[in-house]
Amino acid sequence: MKLSELISRAGIFYRSVGNEDPVIEAIHTDSRRVSKNSLFVCIRGLKQDAHRYIADAVSHGASAVLAEDERYRAPDGIPTLYTSDTRAAAARLWNAWYAEPARDLKLIAVTGTNGKTTVTYMLHSIFSAAMHPSGIIGTVRSLTPKRELDLKNADGNANMTTPDPEQLYYALDQMRRDGAEYVFIEATSHALALRKLDPLTFDTAIFTNLTPEHLDFHGNMENYFLAKASLLTKCRRAIINSDDEWADRYLSYARAFGCGCRMVTASARDRRTDYFAEDIALPDTSVSDGGIAYTLRSASIIRRIKCPVPGSFTVMNSLEAAACACEYGISARAVAEALSSFSGTPGRLERVRLGAGFPARLYIDYAHTPDALENLLRTARDFTSGDGRLWLVIGCGGDRDRSKRSEMARIASHMADFVVLTSDNSRSESPIDIISEMTKGLDRRTPHAVIVDRKSAIEYAVDNAKCGDVILLAGKGHEQYEIDAAGRHPFDEKALAQAAAEKRLKRDAGVRPKVTRKDSHNEG
Repeated sequence: MKLSELISRAGIFYRSVGNEDPVIEAIHTDSRRVSKNSLFVCIRGLKQDAHRYIADAVSHGASAVLAEDERYRAPDGIPTLYTSDTRAAAARLWNAWYAEPARDLKLIAVTGTNGKTTVTYMLHSIFSAAMHPSGIIGTVRSLTPKRELDLKNADGNANMTTPDPEQLYYALDQMRRDGAEYVFIEATSHALALRKLDPLTFDTAIFTNLTPEHLDFHGNMENYFLAKASLLTKCRRAIINSDDEWADRYLSYARAFGCGCRMVTASARDRRTDYFAEDIALPDTSVSDGGIAYTLRSASIIRRIKCPVPGSFTVMNSLEAAACACEYGISARAVAEALSSFSGTPGRLERVRLGAGFPARLYIDYAHTPDALENLLRTARDFTSGDGRLWLVIGCGGDRDRSKRSEMARIASHMADFVVLTSDNSRSESPIDIISEMTKGLDRRTPHAVIVDRKSAIEYAVDNAKCGDVILLAGKGHEQYEIDAAGRHPFDEKALAQAAAEKRLKRDAGVRPKVTRKDSHNEG
């Protein structure tokens, strides 16, 4: 379409230099990916400023440039448009490019430090069981009612929960094409602060909790809260975890800014809330895998809820998912049936089967914040039997919030029986330096080991676990890669743990490894 038509559809205020009105066939924010007849949008990144690459973009075929810094201009003959915020403009441009794909969808955003992925999966399970075609956009994968989408961010080393606008609005377009009625989106503080979601209005927003995270980006908890709270200005209904210490701030924010959204509260402590969980059983003996049970109460509902996912956090996750479904008229019976058969979320307290006869149990989990780690360890403690020990293999990500590293180690050494400190997506940092920062919070009286190579760390735990022990591999969860200074590499810790267990079982059984012909010849 013509540049003027695209800009108009996107609703962008701008000042133009140059009278040309070229046909635009693509939109790009990365000068290296620019194609012929494309619009190049200059975004100031955290490390690079795309304004500096205008000439490169034009040489690759850009026929127009959208910028915010008026010190930069495209070569003569190429129109340059200036706007106040190119990040917000980029989201609006892609939304216009795909003809406002969310217009025919009911969007439900889930935000919070922990629990986003699990809540979206629970919602997807409930709504799908109630015959509402649904999709998910989030950390683990993006699903339409018919298929999984292969979304790739421009930065191959990024692990973005909320995709960049180029991918996000494409995904929403595919949801619409595949007949989705509801789409559950994990809305991160980064996505809100960087205005990826600007063109969208959410039917409902769910707030799970708020604990220290991403302070390297936000600077402090107040800014982190404000990024999350901005979602209240973009939704018609908000479901708030009243047990979270920031709950009152969300309610005050909504009143102060006149958000106009309906505020729905959920609690496992306060009967005065709209949805209340009482008679909680942790774990519940009638639920498989040490799951949970409680009675869901509201003004019109009394229903026993059971869920096979263990942990106190499952109570609030399922309560908020149930509250959301009930708000849309899904019966409490249908909600209870869907949650009772909920199979869990990939990489969230996911049990890895290690073969018949292996003496310990092993779980992988995405816990990478102090609060999530504490909840994980508290839950996993119940899985040990007899004199069984709780093993924890853990690291911290590089180029991320350094303030939590020592705290993670402190929690680990106070709540686990044996801690193995290792690598976890060190990125551009030295893994040894990261571990060194972690050890500042480590209680050295707790048995521990430092094994920088994560594969070796996993093998060490598997080789040394005893009968009744539980091994937790924390931090990576669903991820099947490791990121270091050289880039992203395949790394499937589930497969690595299973291979290590198989090797140990053979060793314990006295089975010698098969000898190849070449090895036999060498021995002779």
